[in-house]
Amino acid sequence: MSRPRSVSTCVIAASSRVLAVICLAASLLPAQTFWLKDGASPGNADPIYAPSPSYTVGAPGYTGTMFLPQAALLAPTTFPAGGVAVDQPGNLVLTTDGFQIAADFHGLYTPFSPGPPVPPLAPAPVLLSGGPLTGMGADPSAGILYVTDGSSYAACTLAFPYAIIGVPVPLPFGLPPGARLTGIDFEASTGTLWGVDAGGGVYNWLPFGAPIGPQPVALVSGTGLAMIGIAVNESNGPGALAPPFCSSQTIGYHVVVSDGYLIYDALNAFNPPLIAGTSSATQPDGLAYSADMQYLPGAGLAPVLVGWPGWQKPQNNGIGGANFLCLDAAQPLTTTLFLYDFCPIPGGLFIPASGETLWINPFSFTFNFATFVTDVAGDINQPVNLSFSLTGFTYTGQFAIYSPLSPLGYAFSDAMTFTIGLP
Repeated sequence: MSRPRSVSTCVIAASSRVLAVICLAASLLPAQTFWLKDGASPGNADPIYAPSPSYTVGAPGYTGTMFLPQAALLAPTTFPAGGVAVDQPGNLVLTTDGFQIAADFHGLYTPFSPGPPVPPLAPAPVLLSGGPLTGMGADPSAGILYVTDGSSYAACTLAFPYAIIGVPVPLPFGLPPGARLTGIDFEASTGTLWGVDAGGGVYNWLPFGAPIGPQPVALVSGTGLAMIGIAVNESNGPGALAPPFCSSQTIGYHVVVSDGYLIYDALNAFNPPLIAGTSSATQPDGLAYSADMQYLPGAGLAPVLVGWPGWQKPQNNGIGGANFLCLDAAQPLTTTLFLYDFCPIPGGLFIPASGETLWINPFSFTFNFATFVTDVAGDINQPVNLSFSLTGFTYTGQFAIYSPLSPLGYAFSDAMTFTIGLP
């Protein structure tokens, strides 16, 4: 199936002399982030970075906890009810308490370009058991939201009111006595569904078709806590490029499951778990993947603004739309360099005189840059073409804005790492 791939993402960056929003509208979706939803405080969700050239063993998201206002209207959940899914092209995070579904703008991309109104709360579809939903997973390219009540599943419209397409069907495999699925997700690279039960059994099957081999395909024991969700990292699936030679990142974490406190590589038991909890793990009830950029703070003398809700804007130009490399609100009519390489400088190069951090090594043999001049509003909108890029292609970029009073002659933005993935 041909899958539309167009989205944009932005970073806000500041120094003592420049405030700049950096955005890249790419032909594919960038980077790797897992999201955990809090069931006790339903408006909270935490992003956790998967391993990349910037975070070689993963990290709790630099963005901190995201607040989702519509989700905050949901009731606190009781295990195993609840779930979360991300509609990346639509810039929406969907959450459920099992009985209602809430939609919120992705916390990284509001409020600069809010687009259409956020839909209201909607009753969750009722499946064969008649009980609450226990998991959700999105296939944005097909406009489908997959949901499960633990013993059956259905395809629903990804748009409000999330109506069932066809009819709910039983799971095409058996579960251990008393077990139920606690999470479900769709894998774009194979067109298959993945599920996990509370005991860590991992299942893979064709939508409305047969299981893929004997089930479960894996068993994740973790620390003995119940597994609450599953997610597929769409940047490193079948056919994806290997990480660049300069990266020392841990390989794997394509299909992951979580107990809300740790995130486990479901297909490689030798990989260490990622630390998941920051503040939303009081009663975790859902796990999802989102193709968000990973941030490296670089701007000097600035408050911690990078990635907090309200400080970024989307520029989703739609299927077949133009894509742009953007710099907003910098100094007008100023020479600006976009520095980029496959990998950032490990740990960055801190500049004490300005409090900035340089993340791109200009002496690297794979270093490159592009030169721009900001317009009268201090903006850059440069068309770019990443249609040649393959899934897994990664690079890190950082803007340098000409500033003769700066120690190195340029004021630096925060850096951002992109890893191309499927929606």
